[in-house]
Amino acid sequence: MKISFIIPFHNEEKNCIPMLKRVAEYSEKKRYDYEIVPVDDRSSDHTKDLIADFAKTNNHIHPVFRKKSGQECGNTMGSALIEGTNKSQGDLIIWTMGDLADDTKTYGEIIDKLNHGYDMVFGSRYMPGGSRGNLDPVKAFLSSWGTRLARLIFDIPVHDITNAFRGFNRRVFKSIKLNSSGFSISPEFALKTHLSGYKLGEVPTVYTNRTQGVSSFKVYRMARNYLTLYGSLFYYYKLHSHKLKKYSKQLE
Repeated sequence: MKISFIIPFHNEEKNCIPMLKRVAEYSEKKRYDYEIVPVDDRSSDHTKDLIADFAKTNNHIHPVFRKKSGQECGNTMGSALIEGTNKSQGDLIIWTMGDLADDTKTYGEIIDKLNHGYDMVFGSRYMPGGSRGNLDPVKAFLSSWGTRLARLIFDIPVHDITNAFRGFNRRVFKSIKLNSSGFSISPEFALKTHLSGYKLGEVPTVYTNRTQGVSSFKVYRMARNYLTLYGSLFYYYKLHSHKLKKYSKQLE
């Protein structure tokens, strides 16, 4: 099976080349049939040029350069991930961030679970064996709280849905409509996959907070967005639960 690594970059000129090298070296070592899809999300620094130049040295790298749009504002990581996934060719998809925060050792464990019947597998900081590493305590609290609330409301069987780091089968992505353009893409995709009856799994991972560049993550704005998302999905789930149960049986 071919594996596509989707990596969004926004003003990551200090991290983009080390990240691309890291994923390429790991994939070569594992002898994967792979591609890397770096998505430059309209950077204002030299990220786009660095990616374009590096892609000339490795035919496994297929960059996507997003154009400026007046319809989107604020953080657009979600849109970047969707566009990169739509333009990728792999049977299995790995979403991994461009700030060097995600542990590449986790890729193999995610892929192994996907090859053993799971539809979506999360790299989890908050399950036994995982660690938030040096992530800021306030961000760690809010991100773990977001998943705890989702577990309570939706009974989702994993411990870390607020981090985009995950792998999934392409057919899952094709079957689910995603609406979030920003960071809320992470819990939205997880919850809609769960509510559609797909099989979710997780593996422990260790998070490393960025050492270069500036994060665009705004914790309090995200807390508000998560609550809005959970409310809308809960309302939809209550109104359409009979349809979702029927769809779930069709997947068996």
